[in-house]
Amino acid sequence: MIYLELFWAFFQIGFLAFGGGYGALSLIQDQIVNVNKWLELPEFLDLISISQMTPGPIAINSATFIGYRIAGPVGSIISTIGVVLPSVFWIFLILKLLKILSRWIDTALVFNALRVSIVSLILAATFRIGIESINNLFAVVTGLVAFYVLYRYKPSVIWIVLGTGVAGIFWRLING
Repeated sequence: MIYLELFWAFFQIGFLAFGGGYGALSLIQDQIVNVNKWLELPEFLDLISISQMTPGPIAINSATFIGYRIAGPVGSIISTIGVVLPSVFWIFLILKLLKILSRWIDTALVFNALRVSIVSLILAATFRIGIESINNLFAVVTGLVAFYVLYRYKPSVIWIVLGTGVAGIFWRLING
């Protein structure tokens, strides 16, 4: 039964997650933490951090990690299939619709409208997960410094992840 529940939860996420993995984060959190209560928020945030650091799409990595955590290797496979399957459907549907609509309307207008909704999904996920992740002054300062460095110097995100990770290790060693 858990396999069907995992598949259905991630199928819904994949079906509604426009804008890629960052757009899906708030949907994943809602399904996993709030609706199904498979994970507590701190463990969910840890799994999301891991899925962002590993290569590959965030939604797929999250589904794989969470599926494994809930139901082992089979749960991992089922969750991953559940989150990927709707994308195949959407791609075929959108290509068909664009082919039909391109005769009558400028499809660039459609993509501009989609961009606005995708940006709002990403912002919602950023604020929702960001606010819940900030639990002390060190997290606030580290986040602001990381944002400033990214904005001002535009380094690879890898350096930001490594730098904040090292800072977190030192902070933990100093403060026990």
